[in-house]
Amino acid sequence: MVAGAAATVHAHKLSPTGTAEERRLSGVGGSWLSGLERYAAGLGLKAFGEPVHEEITNRIYGCDGNVCSGLESTRAPAAVLAGLRWNDDPPFRISSGEGKGTRCKVTQTIRFQTQPYCWYQLFDDANDRAADGAVFDAASRSAMLYRTHFGDLQFLHAMASADGVDPAQTQRMMLDWAEFNWRIMRGEYRLDTRLKDIPNEIISSRFGRTDWYVQDLYTLGSPGLRQQIDEVAFGSILHTLQDSFAEGHVDRASAVTSRSCSIGDARIDAPGLITEFHAYNRQDHSLHAEADSAGALAAHLQDEPDVVDLGRQLLRAHRARRSWDEVRPFFECVYALSDSARDATPGDRFARP
Repeated sequence: MVAGAAATVHAHKLSPTGTAEERRLSGVGGSWLSGLERYAAGLGLKAFGEPVHEEITNRIYGCDGNVCSGLESTRAPAAVLAGLRWNDDPPFRISSGEGKGTRCKVTQTIRFQTQPYCWYQLFDDANDRAADGAVFDAASRSAMLYRTHFGDLQFLHAMASADGVDPAQTQRMMLDWAEFNWRIMRGEYRLDTRLKDIPNEIISSRFGRTDWYVQDLYTLGSPGLRQQIDEVAFGSILHTLQDSFAEGHVDRASAVTSRSCSIGDARIDAPGLITEFHAYNRQDHSLHAEADSAGALAAHLQDEPDVVDLGRQLLRAHRARRSWDEVRPFFECVYALSDSARDATPGDRFARP
C-alpha cells in the first residue's frame, strides 16, 4: 500500500504495533485488516519497524539480556511505552476540510496506531509543505502531527525547530517540558488541569490558545490511559532524553570525568556537553534514519555513561517521588550546553546535497 514510499519520521525508531497491553490501554483494536494496514504503513515509515525506543526503555527497567526489544520483552509498564510513543504519535483531530482528499475519519481521533494510512497521508503532506517553507505552530493551529515532526514542537525530539535557532532556546524548551511532565507524575497537575492555566512558558506558548486539559493532550481517544497518566508523562520524558543521544538530533562533545550529574546523594558521570541541536527539515532523511537505528544504539551503549544509565537514575527518582526541585539539576546537567554551542543546522553528516 505505502511500503515503497519510505518516508522518515525523525526520532529513534519504534515498533509499528506496540505490545498487546499498550494497545489495550490506548484503545487500539480492530480487525486483522487494520493490523495489516499498520504493518504496511510502518514499512513505508523508517521510524517504525525497529523498536529502538522500546529496547532502551526495557533496559532502563532492568532488561540486561541480548534481546530487550521484542514485543515479549516487556519490562517497562505499558503506560510508559504509550507515553514513549506519544512524542511521535500524539492523538489529534482535524476538520473535514483538512481531511479532504485523504482516507481520514475526521470524527475519530487520529493516531498512527488507529488510522495508519490517514496518518501517513498527513505526514507526507506535512513533509512536502515544510520543504516549501510552511510554518506549523500554535498560531497556525496546525495539527499535532505537523507540529511534532516539522514545527514548533520538535524539542520533543531534542531538535531545534529550524536552522539558526539558538541552542539555549531549545534547551529551555526541553527543560520546561521535563518540568511539566514531572509535575504531572507528582500529581501537581491533574487530568482536569487546563494547559493554559499552567505557569510554564513552553506550555503557555505552545498550548495556551487551546481549552485543552492535560487529559486532552495525552489521552484523547484513549481513556484507558487516564488512571496511569503519571507513567505516560514519564514515558514522554524518556523519549526526549533518549533522542538527545541520537547523532541525527544532537552533537555532543566527549564526556569528561570531572563532570557528574546528581539527584540528591546519587551521582553518575555526566554525558558530553551539547555542541549543537540539529534541525530536521533540510536533513537527508535516510541518513537521519541510519543514526536512529538499532546498530547506532549498540554503538552508543559502549559509552560511559550511556542513555540507559541515565534513564535508570531518573527511574529511581520517579519511584522515590522526588520533587522537581530535586531533579531539575539532573536535567540541567544532562542537557548542558558547551560554551561553544552553535546555532542549529542540519548537521554536517546529515545535510541534504
